[in-house]
Amino acid sequence: MLNTFSKIILFVLLPIQFASAQLIPIDEAELSAMTGQAFINIDESHDNSSGLDFTKVTLGLDVDTLLNADKLDLGNYDRGGAGSDILIDNFALGKIDSNGNVVPFSIRDPFIELAFDEDAGKQNLVGVRIGFGGAKGALSGTIKSLTGNVNVDIKDTAQALSEADGDFIGDILTALGPSLLGNSPLVASAVLVDSAGNPNSIRASKVGLKNGTEIEIDTRNVNGFSRGILSFTAGILPNTYCVDSSAWFSGPCDTSINFISQGCEVDGGIATCFNLENYNTLEVGNKKSDGTFDFAEGLSLSFQSERIAWRNSNGVISEKGAFLNVPNGGLEVTLKEALKGTDRVRTRYVDPYF
Repeated sequence: MLNTFSKIILFVLLPIQFASAQLIPIDEAELSAMTGQAFINIDESHDNSSGLDFTKVTLGLDVDTLLNADKLDLGNYDRGGAGSDILIDNFALGKIDSNGNVVPFSIRDPFIELAFDEDAGKQNLVGVRIGFGGAKGALSGTIKSLTGNVNVDIKDTAQALSEADGDFIGDILTALGPSLLGNSPLVASAVLVDSAGNPNSIRASKVGLKNGTEIEIDTRNVNGFSRGILSFTAGILPNTYCVDSSAWFSGPCDTSINFISQGCEVDGGIATCFNLENYNTLEVGNKKSDGTFDFAEGLSLSFQSERIAWRNSNGVISEKGAFLNVPNGGLEVTLKEALKGTDRVRTRYVDPYF
């Protein structure tokens, strides 16, 4: 009797016409003109510092996907209280544009990596990592909690300060800033934090500027009068300072004016930490000058029973449990998006979230 699996194989193979041919050797000249790469690559290594053995299986694939899930709930266990390491409602990868076309989430060279700890001559599996050699596209969802390494670059111009809210001094800054600074570049870096501005990589619900992080506004193209006002402002605010050029003719705020974030705000009561729930869609990928995105390396999701420094993770140590690593430079938002959040893109043709 054939089992069910054998019957399926026969059903698949019966329509195929088999052909035979003689094998002919390839000479050296023909062989040297050929290039290629293995579809599956297996790499094994040992980390002396941790004593862990790693096995990485990489698939030479390009994958385009549009994926939707009502809930992504990973690492749901007691960790000093109820909750999940990663909890995202209405999770999606990819989007549908205004013309009804699918814009997929694109993946290059996906891999699975295993970490083993040897105990009394026995290999114990202590971690699994699913990652991508490159990734780009829209990631959507309502993020309730997140454990991982998430770095968000905030890049805009000083004009966007008009979107901020603050106390009396903050309102003056947001009113005068755009007129004084014009289109001067504004740069800052956000990470997962708690409500006090301390870095928090475990079950975080906020992203923002950790204590001591600076918002830098380039002033090299600002006129002298505006620099004078900026210099006065920096002089009266304790967590604000000017950077001057080393040239002999340098003046106040000649290079930049820098605002230091403390306790989830900068002087003037302008908030610098925000709820992750505000960001309904994030574009993963390295943003180019024309506004389009290229593949970002290092996006991965791991599960481990202990802290593990995975190979090729730029020094990031994955915490116990479920851990999402978003590479540096992989997420970029404008100041308005940082302050106000981002809208959800369409992810289904019949989309209740749109």
